[in-house]
Amino acid sequence: MGRAVEVPVTPSVIRWAIDESGYSVDDLALGLGVNSATLNDWAAGVSRPTLTHARKLAAKLHRPFAALLLPAAPEKRPLPVEFRHSAAQRRALNPSERRYLRRAARFQEVLGWLVRELEIEMPRTPLASLNDDPVSIAAQVRRVLAITTASQKNWSTPSVAFDGWRASLEASGHLVFLFSLGSDSSQGFSLWNDFAPVVAVNSAWNEAARIFTLLHEVGHLVTRTSSACLEPRRTSSRTDPVERWCERFAAAVLMPASDVEETLRQKGWRAGTTIANLSIAKTVASLYKVSLRAAVIRIIEVGAAGWALYDQIPPVSDNKPTGGGGTGRSRTEIREDQLGNRVNSLLVAAVERDLLSRSQAIDFLDIPEVAFDTIVDVGSSGGV
Repeated sequence: MGRAVEVPVTPSVIRWAIDESGYSVDDLALGLGVNSATLNDWAAGVSRPTLTHARKLAAKLHRPFAALLLPAAPEKRPLPVEFRHSAAQRRALNPSERRYLRRAARFQEVLGWLVRELEIEMPRTPLASLNDDPVSIAAQVRRVLAITTASQKNWSTPSVAFDGWRASLEASGHLVFLFSLGSDSSQGFSLWNDFAPVVAVNSAWNEAARIFTLLHEVGHLVTRTSSACLEPRRTSSRTDPVERWCERFAAAVLMPASDVEETLRQKGWRAGTTIANLSIAKTVASLYKVSLRAAVIRIIEVGAAGWALYDQIPPVSDNKPTGGGGTGRSRTEIREDQLGNRVNSLLVAAVERDLLSRSQAIDFLDIPEVAFDTIVDVGSSGGV
């Protein structure tokens, strides 16, 4: 049997790719089926990986194979977020978070350029500071999104509701990504850009929880605080002040105070009394198609309950339902779900105006060529 083909990788590129991934050398070596010393030897130039190992390494690091053949390591670019966490929590993003942050930043750079070149109206994102009342700013955002409480209550399920909020945000110029970051990762992150502000939501949680995350991250865009939110959902005086503001903002957008108070009165609550159990909160959550956590926060904010009610929320309340399975989706359907309709519309417009070639748009979306025709039909009718 002949000797395995070795790949002439540049050691500094190997080290750069490992450092950028967030994986430890031990974890990465385990995934490749080699020992840590071997991986360190590749990074030091003592030895070279075989073609098989080089391909496995590129796949594990979510990098093109050609990236390992660069003559030198690219300049390091800091991840464009501020970490939001308690002192007791980890300070480093995990590999999944790093991967999707890099992807979102690349998408944002291209799509922001397209918005400028296409001379499309800039996103309508109000500007606020932490000194502003989050409830007042929430009312402004709700007007921009043009979603009434009547239409919100008529949505049949939280899944339909998420699609409704997402469509309104996209129509106002925002990019909304839905990524599979995993249950050990942050619930979402935001990346500010004047032309292509990004909100990314972790699909590891149920649809009602995603809605709360969606509007929470919009709060970061409003305050121009690009963030990866690492700490659990808990709004109290001990929370990071930016997180506190964004949680109050999100709950206020989803459930206007006067409407919530009227709903509570219809359920038997009277001003000056305290709601002591979750039964009414569950009704509010079902009515507005929001998470139980969001409903409780809003009930507390309008003065109808104390934080003891929050402590009653089951830890699994944001979890996805178990079972089901499903029949599977095509790559085109998965990419559309991940990137949203606005991305498709921008790319279709760019191809029509010769800013991008058809093949470039297909490569960007990572879909079969035949699927692009359907996107063109939908994008041309919907516009941007």
